[in-house]
Amino acid sequence: MKLLTAKDIAYVCGGKLCGENKAFGGFSTDSREIKEGEVFVALRGSKHDGHDFIQHAFSKGAVGVITSKEVDIPKGKFAVLVEDTLLALRKIAEHKRKHFKGKVIGVVGSAGKTTTKEMIAFLLSKKGKVCKTPKNYNSQIGVPLSVANFQEDCDFWVIEMGASQRGDVKKLVELVKPHVRVITAIGEEHLETFGCLDDVIMGNGEVFEGMTQEDWAVIPKYVEHCYQITKAITFGEGGDIQAKDFYLTEEKISFNVEGIKIELSVPSLALMENTLCTIGVLKALGYNWKELSPHMAEFKPVEQRFNLIKKDGLLIIDDTYNANPLSVRKALESLSLFKGYKIALLGDMLELGEFSKEYHTEVGRWCAKLNIDECLFYGNEMIFAYQECLRYGKNCYHSLSKEDIIKYLKSKLKEGTVLLIKGSRGMKMEEFLRCLTD
Repeated sequence: MKLLTAKDIAYVCGGKLCGENKAFGGFSTDSREIKEGEVFVALRGSKHDGHDFIQHAFSKGAVGVITSKEVDIPKGKFAVLVEDTLLALRKIAEHKRKHFKGKVIGVVGSAGKTTTKEMIAFLLSKKGKVCKTPKNYNSQIGVPLSVANFQEDCDFWVIEMGASQRGDVKKLVELVKPHVRVITAIGEEHLETFGCLDDVIMGNGEVFEGMTQEDWAVIPKYVEHCYQITKAITFGEGGDIQAKDFYLTEEKISFNVEGIKIELSVPSLALMENTLCTIGVLKALGYNWKELSPHMAEFKPVEQRFNLIKKDGLLIIDDTYNANPLSVRKALESLSLFKGYKIALLGDMLELGEFSKEYHTEVGRWCAKLNIDECLFYGNEMIFAYQECLRYGKNCYHSLSKEDIIKYLKSKLKEGTVLLIKGSRGMKMEEFLRCLTD
């Protein structure tokens, strides 16, 4: 049964239809972004209650709402009354998944999820119609909302699933039921809530729960021993899919896989790994990936993921979206391969809990040992990276003030400088970028 009307929603959710049985055009949880003809799902959050914005959603064009409270319904519109609006959204998503006839790819991991999801979707779009989770909608709300809005006539659904503690991926994979189950990378992430690296490994490994004999896993070779999987394609050093003879310039990275030369328009070692992972997915789906390899040069990552900006003789690497030890190391290794005067500007890696000092110290050690000319550290936790870097005699600077960092940085910039900017989302590292490019 396709979900076409308010009556269909009420049936699937086990809710009560109030108002008119109208057709609708999708679901939204944000009254500010609601589109004409959509259904507003009123969710309760830690800071806001969506029920407070129901009338605003109606005024913006919502044709109906899913609510756990009785509300005034404008003429020609409807409400579906349920006990739990988030559960109702999940039931809608479950219904959509149950009736989907195409292939589903589920993507988890400590780094590179969004970029890998985007690359998989980009290449599969050459083979058929694709729906993908928008932006980084990878949460317990974002995934069911995405699936509820996916078109059922697609050939592929590509779904990113996030986790901050054990059990998160399990809940999502029970909904998504992927045919190809992907781990992009494993490293230290969200340790405040995961607890330790072992929990990160096991938490991401929940993506393999409920696998059937027809399903495939695509995983980094270095974590293969952590999981008991019968049908797996591994990538990376020693894996089924490996990169050979890579070469990085400020314009691109090139490497060979199974005798085929691949060129990517972004000079990033992390993107090379994401590409190997994507090749694994194409193989799992039965495609000849080599036929699609010329399109890889056309792929552009999403914003704030190793985007290159040229400005007044400088090359700025905007990698400001987020940071954890794994992604920082990959970014620093990539920076070290550039020509020119190389500067790393790093902000705190948040949510590392009791391990924060250890991993920030490790960052300082990487900065000192890699071929990077100068390192600037911003934030309370990056003091440990600074102290370690200084211990090795490296040119480095630390401050808690963005203004001080900018002032110091501008005194160091010269033509031919390559500047990497990276830090956790909460550090708002993009503000440095704006100061340099506006």
